[in-house]
Amino acid sequence: MSKPPRFFITPEQVREPSITITGDDLRHIRTVLRKQPGDLLTLLDGKGGEYTVRITAIGKAEVVTEIVDRKERLIPSVRVVLGQGLPKSDKMDWIVQKATELGVSGIVPLITERTIVKVKDEEKRVARWRKICREAAMQSGRADITVIAPIRQFHQFILSPEPGPLTRAPGLSAPGPMPLLLMPWEEGTRPVKEALRTRPDAKTIVVLIGPEGGFSQAEADAAKSSGFHLVSLGPNILRSETAALAVLSMIGYETGG
Repeated sequence: MSKPPRFFITPEQVREPSITITGDDLRHIRTVLRKQPGDLLTLLDGKGGEYTVRITAIGKAEVVTEIVDRKERLIPSVRVVLGQGLPKSDKMDWIVQKATELGVSGIVPLITERTIVKVKDEEKRVARWRKICREAAMQSGRADITVIAPIRQFHQFILSPEPGPLTRAPGLSAPGPMPLLLMPWEEGTRPVKEALRTRPDAKTIVVLIGPEGGFSQAEADAAKSSGFHLVSLGPNILRSETAALAVLSMIGYETGG
C-alpha cells in the first residue's frame, strides 16, 4: 500500500477535528493527484506535528479533511544556518534544494566582494527559493521547512549571523551555549571535524560559504574578528556548491543530524 502524499500546512490551519487546505496544494490534490473524498493525506505543520487526515469534501476553493491520527516528529536539536555567497546562474537553486535535503535550518543568501551575479527582482528570487525548500522538504520527508532569509550583505551578516526576522527563523538569540561559527577557507588549516568536536554542546552552527572565487582576505579577517573559525575542508579546492554540501554533510555526520 502506497503512503499518503505529504503536504505542509501552517499550525493555524489546524482546527480540530478538521484541517482545511487551500492555495496551490488544493490544485495539486484535486487536479494532479485526482484525490477523492475518503482518500488519506499526510499533513505537517512545520513544527513537528504530523497529521494523517481523510478528505471529506473537495470544493473549488478548499479541501476539507478530518484528522484520523496525530503524532509528533522530531525536529533536529542542532540548528544549522548556511550563509551562502550568491553564485552565478541557477546554482543557488541547486544549493537550496540539496541543503534542504541535508537538513539545514536556515539559508541566508549573501552579497560578497567576489559576488558576480547582479541581483534583480530580489523578492521573486527569494520566493522561488522558498518554494524549492518546501518541495525539497516534502520530497525528503522532513518534518520542517528550511527558512530562506532575504539577501544580505556579507559584512552585515557576520555581525548578526541569523536568518532574519522570519517567524520560524532559527536565530541565535535563544538561551543556551554560544553558537559555533565556521568559515571554510582555502587558507584555513583546522579541520572542520576538529572544530565540531571541540564544541559538542553547540545548538546552533553557522557556516559561511563563498561564491565563485571564494572569500577575500579582508572578508576572512573580518569573519575571524567576529568570532568565526577559519577551517579547512581538505586539500582540494571545491566549487561553491560542492563546498556547501560537503560541510553540511560533515556537520550532519558529527551531530547525528
